[in-house]
Amino acid sequence: MNQINAIQTELIELREKLRNHPLYSNLKTLEDLQIFMQNHVFAVWDFMSLLKSLQASLTCTKVPWIPPRNPVLSRFINEIVWGEESDVNEKGEPKSHFEMYREAMLEIGADVSIITDFVFDIKEVNAVSLSIERLKCIPEVKEFLNYTFEVIRSKKDHKIASAFTFGREDLIPDMFYEILSKSETDEKKFDKLKYYLDRHIEVDSGDHGPLSLKMIEELCDNDAKKWLEVKEVAKKSLEKRILLWDGILEEIQRNKI
Repeated sequence: MNQINAIQTELIELREKLRNHPLYSNLKTLEDLQIFMQNHVFAVWDFMSLLKSLQASLTCTKVPWIPPRNPVLSRFINEIVWGEESDVNEKGEPKSHFEMYREAMLEIGADVSIITDFVFDIKEVNAVSLSIERLKCIPEVKEFLNYTFEVIRSKKDHKIASAFTFGREDLIPDMFYEILSKSETDEKKFDKLKYYLDRHIEVDSGDHGPLSLKMIEELCDNDAKKWLEVKEVAKKSLEKRILLWDGILEEIQRNKI
């Protein structure tokens, strides 16, 4: 884990900047949380695109089937896909984390039309760059998505794994729970979002985080160039995440004027 530890040490400053971003202290009302989720949902969606890109490369998803070139990596990625794409919601129903998030948005009254139209557009157009260009959203969302697909188009598994592993945010749900508790009434409950937040913490800290780090170790092995590229992608992914947070904060502040 020496290489992993070295990268994590170099990322400390960026991760602290993300954890202490002023966006969190500006999430004070249900309306603020709605704006956050309407933008953040694109990061939930593109996380799945990184994951499925890795699955397509590291396992066999074609017919006729042939054994994957690295059974260890195949097992890692299939475990993560199983947990992210077909988890169970608060009712025990199979749902992807993206679907859980979108349902939680509906529960708190957030607008799901932009992300719904985007997913529909992707199905129809089959050109993600064009769908991103046509998005009616803040520019930081588009920049975030464009970088993700730049990494995916590299077709370098170690780079994609880096964005997948190190580019995720550490959500700070304490503020979310506080907003929800203040907004709840006897008629209005927010069980879906509370469940999603709890599940997000449980899955990431429990299995998927450690599995992702092992996956990077397996992909890079003793290749110094790969480790350098992993570090570069990790840094840029966090920088894009910080810019996304900047954009969401600006939108929340504009909404209060």
